[in-house]
Amino acid sequence: MRNLLTYAQSLVYTLVSLMPSRYQQNSLQTLLELFLQATGRLPEAQLA
Repeated sequence: MRNLLTYAQSLVYTLVSLMPSRYQQNSLQTLLELFLQATGRLPEAQLA
């Protein structure tokens, strides 16, 4: 399970880094956080 979490975090960080502007990075991060909060699975270490 830990390996899957590491892979998922890496994928999210890669997606955020591919956004061309800081505004788009923040928007994607916010959408992901809202989704995780709605599903009740927000990790303690939130996206950086």
